[in-house]
Amino acid sequence: MRAGALDQMPTLGAFTRLPPDAMAEVLDGAGTAIDAMGGGFAMNYATVSISAVRTGTGA
Repeated sequence: MRAGALDQMPTLGAFTRLPPDAMAEVLDGAGTAIDAMGGGFAMNYATVSISAVRTGTGA
């Protein structure tokens, strides 16, 4: 659980824009927090998908 959560963090939201040294600090802090909770946690989430079909070529 811990490794999976830390692997995904750099791909989420504002984390994608952090320089490597700042990301390392965030991951270290998150890893420490996960360890303090016993090495894992439950997280509820939902995926929302939107699609569209173009029906005309426009003007």
